[in-house]
Amino acid sequence: MFNRPVEVSKKSLRGLLFNLLGEKKQWRQPVAAVTAGDRTPSINYRADVDGLRAIAVLLVLIFHGGLALFPSGFIGVDIFFVISGYLTTSIILKSLNNGTFTFSGFYTRRIWRLQPAVIALLVATLIVTTLLYLPDDYVDFLKSEKYTSLIISNQYFSKVTTGYATPDAASLPLLHTWSLAIEWQWYLVLPLGMWLINRYVAKKAFKATVFALTVAAMALALYLSYAHPEKNYYFFTARIFELMIGSCAVIFSTDRFRLNRLSASLLCALSLATIIYCATRVDIVSGFPDYYAIAVCLATAVLLFQGIGDASITSKLLAFKPLVFIGTLSYSLYLWHWPILAVMTYLGIALTPMMTLVYFVSTFVVAWLSFVLIENRYRKARAGFTKTLVVLMILPAICLSILHSASDRHEGWPNRFNEGYTNLFNGLKAAVPVSREGCLGVSDGADPGCLMGSAQAAPQVLLMGDSFSNHYWGFVETLATDANLSVLVQGYPACLALPGIYLYNWNKYKNALYQKCHDAAQRYYAMIAKKHFQYVIVGQFWEAYLTDAIVTKLDDPRSYELSQQRLGVAIREALDIIVKSGATPVFLENTLPMPPGINECLLKQVKLRGLMGSAEQSRLCATVPWAGDKDPVLEKLFNDLTAEYPTLIVIDPKSTQCKDGTCVTMVDGLPVYRDIGHVTDYASYRFGEMYLKRYGNPLKARP
Repeated sequence: MFNRPVEVSKKSLRGLLFNLLGEKKQWRQPVAAVTAGDRTPSINYRADVDGLRAIAVLLVLIFHGGLALFPSGFIGVDIFFVISGYLTTSIILKSLNNGTFTFSGFYTRRIWRLQPAVIALLVATLIVTTLLYLPDDYVDFLKSEKYTSLIISNQYFSKVTTGYATPDAASLPLLHTWSLAIEWQWYLVLPLGMWLINRYVAKKAFKATVFALTVAAMALALYLSYAHPEKNYYFFTARIFELMIGSCAVIFSTDRFRLNRLSASLLCALSLATIIYCATRVDIVSGFPDYYAIAVCLATAVLLFQGIGDASITSKLLAFKPLVFIGTLSYSLYLWHWPILAVMTYLGIALTPMMTLVYFVSTFVVAWLSFVLIENRYRKARAGFTKTLVVLMILPAICLSILHSASDRHEGWPNRFNEGYTNLFNGLKAAVPVSREGCLGVSDGADPGCLMGSAQAAPQVLLMGDSFSNHYWGFVETLATDANLSVLVQGYPACLALPGIYLYNWNKYKNALYQKCHDAAQRYYAMIAKKHFQYVIVGQFWEAYLTDAIVTKLDDPRSYELSQQRLGVAIREALDIIVKSGATPVFLENTLPMPPGINECLLKQVKLRGLMGSAEQSRLCATVPWAGDKDPVLEKLFNDLTAEYPTLIVIDPKSTQCKDGTCVTMVDGLPVYRDIGHVTDYASYRFGEMYLKRYGNPLKARP
């Protein structure tokens, strides 16, 4: 992604400053052209390629910095992939045709080019997270370090995040290494592929073969965008076409082809406009890479293509010396910008205009230091392949794997913090039901671990819904135990568990139906009709579904009003099934939605060991104001339902969390929220106890 196999002057600072100020400086970097009927690239440095790198990294920095200028600035990574494919292909083709290519030589140079800076990143983030990250977060971080060192962090992050640029990923310091993993996976494929094609494919079929493989990879990416829109962002198989487009820009270049200046300039101006257009689109991340990515990559290839990119006026614009300077630092800028942002997010530091300026300045300062002290210093190979592989790849992977295993066994070493936090950690941990997480994403009722409450031969209560029903485990178990009832817990994430409906374009399913949710709901209601529960409790984050997403079939017209109507029909159908089965329906409303940054506020003193963020500030975070407002649509719907279905019980946990215009965000000194919106198990149990004490037990209402 950030290939620059050129050695900048050892006096890096002076060289870079001279370059910025205008002193002529000749470096060498591979940029290839393939002559007709030959595969031998010519090597010439082009400053506009560095300028293109600068645009790519600036798009990423601006996007992550939260500026509205480029809401899809993540396409900068796609630009880097094309440049990487372009440069690595030119290097390999040249050495193949010169008869100097060796796999060991290629990998030795690549490792020394990339790994020293990555190792510095791993060490620096390890130090920072050891000081600041709470035990569970620290274990997760060390796991990400392990997978980063194993060059498969893209697969890891595809599993542990709900998507790219989502709130649950914002404080992961190594999230951005997913692209480095894809880069290395490309290095594992490209040399062997080029060697095989070069050896076994006739010269006449060489270009056609590469082109056909690129088109096939592009088609595969489009299929994955449709079939797995929630995960394909991190897939190597969804990204390989981007690097291959860069390869095509090398292979199809020829010294005999050159557009005139006007034609080349118009074509390159259109390409730059395409990149800027895509960067300014909103909400294109779902299913990405898709057609937008193809457009960005083709536009980048045009700017790289010899005879077009270097023949245009845009090459002069991209060779603007400040842009070239930024492009020189692009690898270090990319490596260090995200950890800075992730730690700021973890500490609850909002990106105000001043802090945004701090982010940009600190990123450039750290990146420049990294470039001078590490990246440029260790650019050249300093050992043979075996020693290089062991020292820079295998040894770090072994050490970080051992460290992660140790942290997992010791639960993130909570004693890194003060005794007060140790008590907090132990209190939260002790309340976690062993089986709760395993009962989210199931709908067959077969797992005995999904039974709680009083021990009975068969469950008398069914608790179902989305992940918010799952976070009510403690609340419901408290009521059920008091009523001597056994509860079967089932739930499906982000799923409106009502019969006869689908959710469209929901929970990562781009332009498609959330079929798994629909199927789970069907199983729930079949189970209700068959098992004859005494109570059926439905827990949902109801407000989240007041969108235009509720449909009954794929081609249904969609609007907010139609969704409300379909919600009303589906919820009545659910109540009819429950009542007909002989069960009493119970609806659980939502706790107060998690106030933004509340846990960062509460735990800032712990993370910083009291150096910043006083105890008084933490106490101020322990409650938040609440006007008592409810969504008028839901309030009317629930009022209508209680009138239509006399046996319906509606429980609002906010009645225990909130009182006299304020809601608690801390109970007995422990946080109410464990993540974005879900309450901790300790709070769930305590709210159940508080509800019993204040209102009695609604599960004792049946005769």
